[in-house]
Amino acid sequence: MTALLSLSLSFLHRIGLYWQLTKPRLSLVVVFSAMMGALVAGLSEGMSLLWLALGGYAITGAANAANQIWERDSDALMERTRSRPLPAGLLSPVEGVIVALTLFVVGIGMLSLVRWEVALLGGVAWALYVLAYTPLKKHGPIAVLVGAFPGALPPVIGYWAVRPEVSPVLVALFVLQFVWQFPHFWVIALLAQGDYARAGFRLLPFSPEKAQANRLALWLSVWALPVAALALWPFLPWQVGLWSFSIGLPVAFLSGGWVYGTNPKNLRYLLLALTAYLTFLYLGIWLLL
Repeated sequence: MTALLSLSLSFLHRIGLYWQLTKPRLSLVVVFSAMMGALVAGLSEGMSLLWLALGGYAITGAANAANQIWERDSDALMERTRSRPLPAGLLSPVEGVIVALTLFVVGIGMLSLVRWEVALLGGVAWALYVLAYTPLKKHGPIAVLVGAFPGALPPVIGYWAVRPEVSPVLVALFVLQFVWQFPHFWVIALLAQGDYARAGFRLLPFSPEKAQANRLALWLSVWALPVAALALWPFLPWQVGLWSFSIGLPVAFLSGGWVYGTNPKNLRYLLLALTAYLTFLYLGIWLLL
C-alpha cells in the first residue's frame, strides 16, 4: 500500500512538472485572447469553444515547452527561471521533447476540429515563436518585432474560427494586440535586466546602459495603444472605436509616472495595467458588438 501511494505521488509530481513546461499563466493569457476573439466574432457553440480552448492551450503549451528546451542553459543562469524543471534537472531534455511534440500533435488535432485554417494559424504561431523569436532573443530587439506577430495571432485565430473573413474588427484585434506586445516585452525586460544580461538576452530597444532611452521607448510604446485605436476608429463601429481609444488613454497618461518613477514597483504597476487593459479591451468590444 505504501509503495502504491509513493508511486501515485511520484506520478502526480511528474505530471505537475510537465504542466510547468506549458507556462500555465502565459498559456492561459493566450487562450483568453483566442476565446475573446471567438466571442467577439459571435461564437456560441459549446463544443467549438471547448476545442478552441483545449487546442489553443495545447499548442501554446507546446511552444512554451519547446522554448524551455531551447533555452534550458540560459534559464539556469537566471534567478527567475533556474528552478524550472529542465534547468533544475527535474526533467530530462528528452522528456521535454516528448511533452512538446505530444502537445503539438494534440493541439493541431483539436484546432482542426474547429476549422483547418485555425489549425494552420496555430502551427504558424508555434513556428514563429519557437523557430524565429526564441533564437533571436540573443541577437537584439528585432526579436520583439518578430515575437509580436505570434503574440498577436491568438485573437485572430479565435475570430477566424467563427468568421473566416478579413473584417475591420479582425484587423483591429490583430493591430491592438500587436502594438500591446511592445510595452509588454519591454517592461518585463526592464524588470529582469540583470537576469537577461546573464543569459545574453537583448530585448530592450537600446543597450542597458542607455536607461533613459529605454524608458522613453517604453513610454512611447504605451502611448501607441490609444494612437493605434484612434487610427482604427474610422473603420470600426463607433462604440468599438471609442472604447478602444478610451481604454488605452488612462494607461498612457499614467505610464509616465510608472516608467520614470524611482520605485521599481512602478514598473510592476505598469505591467498590471497592461494586463488589465487587454482584458477590459476584449470584454468591452465583446459586449458592445
